[in-house]
Amino acid sequence: MIGTFQEYLQASATTSSNGVIMIAPPCAFETLYAQARSAEKRILTDKQVAGLPDGAGLWNAAEWRIRARSAKRLQQALGTGAPKKVLEVGCGNGWLSALLQRSGHRVLGIDIFTDELEQAARVFPSGPCFARCSPFSDQLPIRSFDAIVLAASIQYFPNPGMLMTRLFRSLVPEGCIHIVDSVLYSDPEEARKASLRTARYYSSLGIPELAEHYHAHTLDALAGTGRCEVLHAPSNEPLLERLLRRASPFTHVVISTPCESHRTPVHERGL
Repeated sequence: MIGTFQEYLQASATTSSNGVIMIAPPCAFETLYAQARSAEKRILTDKQVAGLPDGAGLWNAAEWRIRARSAKRLQQALGTGAPKKVLEVGCGNGWLSALLQRSGHRVLGIDIFTDELEQAARVFPSGPCFARCSPFSDQLPIRSFDAIVLAASIQYFPNPGMLMTRLFRSLVPEGCIHIVDSVLYSDPEEARKASLRTARYYSSLGIPELAEHYHAHTLDALAGTGRCEVLHAPSNEPLLERLLRRASPFTHVVISTPCESHRTPVHERGL
């Protein structure tokens, strides 16, 4: 199931380490990110990762209940027909990539945080394929993926338009991009306020530099990149969920059919 991804990427890899194909070199962001994950108690044991999205017993169990619902919605959106080739950008410890793989899809999970990638390969040894790789890498296959997923990762990219342009190159013509588990703001002023809160938050953790890598985006910024369908928005939550403070703050957006300004010529070989 994962051999095709492995063979394609290993041709460009600098090395492989503990089950992870290394395309990108280590970067300074890894150190900052690891400090934040540790301070937030988000570095999990192998057993905890294997059980996700069941986060029962974790300090943020309520968040995991929300993410379990969004993962189920994503599975439903991908459908139960023929298996799809899926790219997860920012896969972290690999729990969602593995969930989609178990659903029958062929999944490549990429990230630049080596420790969690190696944990993903260790916890899920039968697949998916994991690689330390940027979505902007020329080594990613072109016109090869039926779906690309960004789960809780769009905020780490400063320019969503530029990112979408690059991701569209990796999609088959009828493919789509799913953005889930991230807050998308209603207007630029709300995004600006969120950026200020982010700066204060990372300063309180003693990692003020990380705020430069965490970006607040509006839904309109994504809507301008292609045909945009909102599968879920915070206002869509049932009244009871909102009253019990269990409502999701996240938006699930599906982007397809890129606008002309986000199309790029494609000459590279796909899978």
